[in-house]
Amino acid sequence: MTMKHFWMIAAILLCGTLNANAFDYTVKRISNPCRGERQVDGLMPGGDRENSYAWRMAMRGDFIYIATARNIASALINLYAPNFTQSGMSLDDFWTLINTVTNGDIPRNDNNEGANIIEYNRKTGAFRVVYTGEPGVYFRMAVTFGDNVYFGSYSADPSAEQYILKLDTDGFFTKVFETTGSVSLRANCEYDNHLFFAGADDREVVEGDRTPAAKMAVLRKSNDDDRVWERVADYKDFGEVAFDPIMSSWAGAPIWELASHNGYIYATAPSTAGFVIFRGHPAAEGETANEYGWYWEEVAGKNNGKNNPGLSEVEGGEPGTMRSLIGSVYEFKGQLYAYNFDHAFGGVATAFAGMMKSMAGQYVKPSEYLEYMYNSLHNPQKVWRLNDETGKFEELRNFTRFMEGTTNEYIWRLGEHNGQLYVATMDAGIFYNYITQLTNGNFIRMTPEERVSQLRYLAEAIEMLLKMKGDEMAEELKLKLDAVKLFLSLYIDYEVGEDHILLVIDFKEMLDGIAALIQAKLDELPGDTVEEKLFLQFLSELNEKVQDLIGRIDMEGVAKYCYINDRVRSNVWGFDLFRTTDGEDFEVITRSGLHDKYNYGCPSFLSTEEGLYFGTCNPFYGGQLYLLNDRGGSTDIIELPVFDGNTDNNGTAAKSSYYTLDGRQIPGKPTQKGVYIHNGKKQVIK
Repeated sequence: MTMKHFWMIAAILLCGTLNANAFDYTVKRISNPCRGERQVDGLMPGGDRENSYAWRMAMRGDFIYIATARNIASALINLYAPNFTQSGMSLDDFWTLINTVTNGDIPRNDNNEGANIIEYNRKTGAFRVVYTGEPGVYFRMAVTFGDNVYFGSYSADPSAEQYILKLDTDGFFTKVFETTGSVSLRANCEYDNHLFFAGADDREVVEGDRTPAAKMAVLRKSNDDDRVWERVADYKDFGEVAFDPIMSSWAGAPIWELASHNGYIYATAPSTAGFVIFRGHPAAEGETANEYGWYWEEVAGKNNGKNNPGLSEVEGGEPGTMRSLIGSVYEFKGQLYAYNFDHAFGGVATAFAGMMKSMAGQYVKPSEYLEYMYNSLHNPQKVWRLNDETGKFEELRNFTRFMEGTTNEYIWRLGEHNGQLYVATMDAGIFYNYITQLTNGNFIRMTPEERVSQLRYLAEAIEMLLKMKGDEMAEELKLKLDAVKLFLSLYIDYEVGEDHILLVIDFKEMLDGIAALIQAKLDELPGDTVEEKLFLQFLSELNEKVQDLIGRIDMEGVAKYCYINDRVRSNVWGFDLFRTTDGEDFEVITRSGLHDKYNYGCPSFLSTEEGLYFGTCNPFYGGQLYLLNDRGGSTDIIELPVFDGNTDNNGTAAKSSYYTLDGRQIPGKPTQKGVYIHNGKKQVIK
């Protein structure tokens, strides 16, 4: 036994974090390694909270280049703000409410600053900014091809210019392709010794009155001239998808992902009818070529007749009412995988807008504004593998079970390292918490500092709302808000669950009984005398009030809220990370964003000789960079394994269930001998 293994065993025994492959991998935080949850990182020394996404990475020599997004959560909030400010609320007032709801977790930035490309020196460990984009421009893709590194841009504004940026061997950056009519140039792959990017190309002339929502294009770079990008496909090759409304939204990159497989380029496109997968190659004999000499066909979507993985049946709803709007593709060991995204931000925005309207005095049915979030949570995220013989995308059920019953809403990224496939997610729990935080028990788990901060933001919101409502409503509103403030200061852990649904049902049944008695009296009395007429009038008015009250009890909304609340309360927040060797059996690395609930996503992998680098998305306190080292690595890093089981946000095993060491839940108490995780600790069943 080496001294390294001795100290690892000692640390593992003391901390109780042994997993099935305790010596198989370790994870080390590279950026600001001594900082923890709710402490600023953002990849830069000393921290930069605005660098929220480590979106993609590419390597050249000793340097890793990280494509980032700049404060994307704040940008999205400002994007939705006009829906409220147009009704008389100022932007400052709107942010007062945002800070109250989020406890100041999302930094406000109205400057629309451009994002950074950050260089990390693998030898010295130094980080530095080497490029900053124009206002509103982020970098969503990074890839090394030949001696150069290329970056694809992103902007929430489809009318803004998107571009491909080249970093040459002399350290100079040059825009080698520019276009409008898209929000992103994120998709790329290598095929037939050429670099391909996909998104839009505004050089395409659109004929006729019907203009596509995005000028979709797949582009091949000339190997002789970096500024020459030839089309191999345009919007005409993608049918109705090019006219889909999502193409004009901030989320809709015209082509989401590219991958080469079995002589084809596979391209995914978002669609409100469920994501679509196309494939193309230079047209062979007998195939109908487009004007660029390529043949393209749909292989997954509503029109191909064989595959439609983006369309799912929803529990308790009509078939197809929940759609995975976006899908991606990735090749691993000669097999093609597809994976999905349900666009959780749309659900949060819809729910938040409904709650804000209710606060403003409008009657909005919770069953309507919670519908998107409710359906999305019923649709577990999935990975499929293409059967090349049948042409079917087959669901990997062994992976789906890890997603069932969770708040994961996006399989964000697949990556390969040392012959293993890594799968990372986006977990929407931290965002969904802002909708259900009054009832999901979150307040009881606040630190004293968080509690003081929450009360301060609430006091500001009370003052702002009192000014907005005017004198005639001020006293009533003040009483209501003071009651909420008292609730927070007392720190009551009030949880909505099945018992509370029954209380509401009992109350509605009571009202239904009263309404029935009133109606019986109305039917019974003839109304011949003056007294009877007056009594009938009174009963009629009372009946209207009772019926109005019954109509305002949205039982469907109550049930949906309770379902969402329970899901958020009982789940681990923070991205999940898994790995597999064969695409069948998956091992858990983390289910808690590496013990940081604000690490809600992991969008980037980079395989190197010293291990697998991966970056996080943290629009609250800044993205982070980690290095996973396995047995194939050459470094001598000594860190603990990070397997953390299926613990809830209070640090205990969810619902006291038993789990295997690879994260699989066991119904009841295990009957087979072995080591299990129970209440967050190892337990041996003999």
